[in-house]
Amino acid sequence: MSTVAVANIDLAQIVRQLGIASANLASARRLVPPPSRNSREPGDSLYRLARRAMADENYRRAAQLFAELVDRYPRSDYAGDALYYRAYSLYQLGGQRDLRDAIDAIELQARDYADASTREDAKTLRSRIESVQARRGNADAAKKVQEKASQLGDEHGCPNDDDDMRIAALQGLMQMDAESAIPILRQVLAKRGSCTESLRKHAVFIVSQKRSDEATELLLEVARSDPSTEVRAEAIQWLGQSHSPRAVTALDSIASTSTDDDILDKAIFALSQTRDERADAALRRIAANERKSAHARTQAIFWFGQSHRDADDMRFLRELFSRTRSEEIQGSIIQAMAQAHTSEGMRWLIDLARDKSISIEARKNALFWAGQNGADMRQLVGLYDEMKGESDIQNQLIFVFSQRRDRDAIDKLMDIASNDPDRELRKQAIFWLGQSKDPRVQKFLLDLINR
Repeated sequence: MSTVAVANIDLAQIVRQLGIASANLASARRLVPPPSRNSREPGDSLYRLARRAMADENYRRAAQLFAELVDRYPRSDYAGDALYYRAYSLYQLGGQRDLRDAIDAIELQARDYADASTREDAKTLRSRIESVQARRGNADAAKKVQEKASQLGDEHGCPNDDDDMRIAALQGLMQMDAESAIPILRQVLAKRGSCTESLRKHAVFIVSQKRSDEATELLLEVARSDPSTEVRAEAIQWLGQSHSPRAVTALDSIASTSTDDDILDKAIFALSQTRDERADAALRRIAANERKSAHARTQAIFWFGQSHRDADDMRFLRELFSRTRSEEIQGSIIQAMAQAHTSEGMRWLIDLARDKSISIEARKNALFWAGQNGADMRQLVGLYDEMKGESDIQNQLIFVFSQRRDRDAIDKLMDIASNDPDRELRKQAIFWLGQSKDPRVQKFLLDLINR
């Protein structure tokens, strides 16, 4: 496997691991009302002006114009939806009075325009508004939030409408204390079936924010028993943030026994985030266990290397490298050592590149990661001269030089292009010099052409 491919794979691993649940469960998409549909309609001109103000995010003017449309043309085809857009604009403004007026607009729509096309959207928006009001200490809003969230645990079967309304109700639980919220969340998480999977994932996130022993216990239950791999993976992810000794024991057990790569990834990542001695020991066991899959071992090594950089950690990785014959495992250890950014690690990688007892791919990999992570250019330049006759290693060093911005790297490439006895190496150096933006290179190449 090429070093470039290794870099791409590891980047993809990072992206996957960091792809955890969003903290903002009800993030509102920027809303622009649909274009006007009837220029002969009495309220059409006001609707157009209000729509433009909303598109420009001038929410104060939009709210005023939508209110004027309803006042002047209460029988307009636009009137019912205008109340929703007024409420949305006021919600975006976010002041206490704005939020009260937004609720008033939604209630007026429900009373006088029950057939408005935005009626269901208005219900969801109301839940979001009440959630904000509850967070600001509005007791009536807090009571409504709790009532709506409680209803989620009593629902049966799959809903026919969009989940936005239910998720907005769930979000309201963020404002409630753990004692009040956990029983409701437990009911939601007891649901089964694919149609409630998204709801359960959101519930897992809310549980994770409660920071209580009961919340940790609920996450453990979900991690062990939810029928959805994705929901279990979310619970495992958040267990790593709980700082609970019980969570470490459970994560160790999951990582040791699971054969599902998604679950393994989350469990290993969660262990790496706990900063607990037992979690460290678990990662070491997985990394060193030759009976575990290469995938699990490389994940353990990768995350161990991201968070462990003292002398004992580096020694463990070096010893593991010397014991394994798997190039995949060796490659992950090389990367972990490089990304620790220690002088000891850089020296080890340079020595590895010299070691003819290991594979040429491992030696090239060591050079790649050393170059990417700031190895001393003087050592790398000296190594090029030392490796005379080993064209594969010298060629890799030329590539490493080409990726550095050091003046010494360009100097060495120009020296190779001018003086190296190996014609192919000279050609490689010239090629990479052609990619450089160093102002000296243009003159150098012109002089080389005119020799």
